[in-house]
Amino acid sequence: MVSALGTAFNTLDMSLTGALQRLFEEAERNLLDWNRKSIVAHRVSIGLSAFVRRGHQAVVAQAGPSAVFHLHHGKVNAYFSDGEHARPIGAGPVSPQFTRIAFDPGDRILLISTPALSELDDETISGILALPGEQVLRDLYHRVQQMRHVTAVLVTGNPAASELPAGEDDFVIDATSLLTAPVLPEGARVPPASTFQPVLFIDGEAEDAVAAARKLLQEVTPRQQMASVAPHLVLEMPAPLLRASGESPLVRIAAERRAQATMAHAALGGTVSTAVARPNWHPHTLSKAALDSIGGAGQAPHRRHERRDSFSRGLVRDELPPRPTPLAESMPLVHELAAEHRARGATLTAVSGTMAGEATATLNNGGSLVRVRGNMGGRWKGGGTFSRRSAATGSLPPTWLVVLVGLGIMLTLVGILTIPRLLAEQSGQHYASLVDGAQQRLSTSLVQTDPSERRKALTEAQAMLLEAKDANANDSEAARVLTDVTTAIATMDAVTTPAQVSVIGSLEQFGDKPVSVSRLTVGEDAAYILDNASGQVIALTLASGERKVVFGEDKDLKRGRPVATAYLEGSDFGGAAVLIADLGRNLWAYSPAGGLRQIAFAAPSGLTITDIATNGRDLYVLDAAQALIYRFAQGDGGYGAAPAKWLETPALAAARRLMVDSETVTADASGRLHRFSGQLALELSQGGIDRRLIAPEAAQTLTKNGDLAFLDAPDDRIVFFRRDGTFLRQYKDKDFRASSAFVIRNGTGYLFSDGKLRKVTF
Repeated sequence: MVSALGTAFNTLDMSLTGALQRLFEEAERNLLDWNRKSIVAHRVSIGLSAFVRRGHQAVVAQAGPSAVFHLHHGKVNAYFSDGEHARPIGAGPVSPQFTRIAFDPGDRILLISTPALSELDDETISGILALPGEQVLRDLYHRVQQMRHVTAVLVTGNPAASELPAGEDDFVIDATSLLTAPVLPEGARVPPASTFQPVLFIDGEAEDAVAAARKLLQEVTPRQQMASVAPHLVLEMPAPLLRASGESPLVRIAAERRAQATMAHAALGGTVSTAVARPNWHPHTLSKAALDSIGGAGQAPHRRHERRDSFSRGLVRDELPPRPTPLAESMPLVHELAAEHRARGATLTAVSGTMAGEATATLNNGGSLVRVRGNMGGRWKGGGTFSRRSAATGSLPPTWLVVLVGLGIMLTLVGILTIPRLLAEQSGQHYASLVDGAQQRLSTSLVQTDPSERRKALTEAQAMLLEAKDANANDSEAARVLTDVTTAIATMDAVTTPAQVSVIGSLEQFGDKPVSVSRLTVGEDAAYILDNASGQVIALTLASGERKVVFGEDKDLKRGRPVATAYLEGSDFGGAAVLIADLGRNLWAYSPAGGLRQIAFAAPSGLTITDIATNGRDLYVLDAAQALIYRFAQGDGGYGAAPAKWLETPALAAARRLMVDSETVTADASGRLHRFSGQLALELSQGGIDRRLIAPEAAQTLTKNGDLAFLDAPDDRIVFFRRDGTFLRQYKDKDFRASSAFVIRNGTGYLFSDGKLRKVTF
């Protein structure tokens, strides 16, 4: 399937989202084809993650169970497929979820299988992605190596020019479009462009060393073979020495055969006269010692008889073969034969006496030695007539067999009559216990004050009632209690639709790339949107929807990339304004009347701005790297005085969003919420909610020091909690899809979703 996707993507010539849509449709087609041709045990459904980049556009596409983590400017954003997009490919129509992201130099994208999330939380993955590039996958492997079927793909962006060492080039595999065309001889044809990566491995200097060594070995003159080894030495010389000396296998086998023949005839010469046979050996194949042992020293060797010893004439014998030697058979003695004969006679006598005894008993009992034929007519037919026995005289089966069969029949009847009744009674008792247990848990939930315990009791009651309904679908008692439990759970879920959702303005066609909103700040007349994709702050008028850029990254004007915004209600340097903090640790203020200008900002040494918030005239800066919050007091020209440490605690290390009123509330990347009152820290339990928050945005309040509202973008919902962390209600709407930023001002909500700024009335 991966090969099919690669071929399809290389042949598509359309927009990124269009190509990705076709890509997922091709994956679904291949998977359905596999399932259609496979047995049930081999059918599968999968989750698929894809990251595509073309120029300055980068898109993450997800379908089925999917998890993607993006390290961008030191922060890790998690993307999960949800809703209809979370349906696995192969289990229904595919609907990929597209997310446009900013992929800048130095960014990293990790695509990983969702089973790995049971071993790794978001904080761990954030720490792994922050490691040096060559250590990321190594550390990840050591943490998930005990798991099966886990895939991890790491995509790293090219480092910025300032991060590259001097004199080091940036090589990209298959970056053929960036290389200079090779110089070809005159008349040579340019090779056709390849649709796949021609090289995935870079040849190193090791291959040159191996090639040089191989060439050196080939140039060495082969060692000459040693002379034929004497037969008695061949048997003693080990086989490795023979191979080292250059002796071929055929020469070695021939030498061994000659040595064996020499030893055999040498032994024969000591016991048999030389006149018995003349060996047909070639003279030069024997040693002098062998010749001496056969015919004595000084005797001439036997000359080969050309006619008799040739191969073709040797097939016909000139002399008759010698007579065979008679074999003497060992026979038993006479008295042994007589003893065997007497034993055989005694056995026959005993058998005869037995047969005679049976005949006498038959006559004494009135029986007949001759049985009358059942049918005297017709010809005599064999086939075992004498062995046939009538029904009257046949023997009955054993008593124990009759008793055993009777017991089996009785037990079968008893089982047929009693077992169904016992099973029905047990099924009825189990059904009754399930219904009673569900009613008890429903009653317990009504008196529970803890929302989480109440939801637990209702969930257990619902599971028991569903099992009881499967056991007895016709009973109305279980259905009635199940309706009550379902109603109670729906009441606890508190899913509400907002009173009205209207569109204020759209940024779908704004700029040369899709916007990626990370911060939303709303003033009296306009909303200010921080776009990560372009590194700009865009002002959108609430009345008319007019759009314009009020802040952008500019190295000449010493303006860095914006990282956070906050709205200041009143100031001594121009009234109400939106504050913008950039990566250069500078602070800027913009207002429709005064325009954009830089204000004083006494940033401490080593400050890393994670988020900012205002309360009254003061500015609060979250530095998650140092796990503290600074408080800046406003002066004449801005915030030029040295700040004070407002809060310092290890719980701030994972914080990514900040809200300050009479208390401080932070939201972590893992979905946890913390409330700080002075130095007292409390983690909000989110008690009673059906699903805990995944990636909440900054806390918002309907009224001063009132209930807290959070945008949970992965679940497309806005959730309200009490200050003690108890779940109140949640709002869902079709227009909440693909939401990214949310703020409440004067009781009215403003939500940026699906490329549009919307007004939400609760």
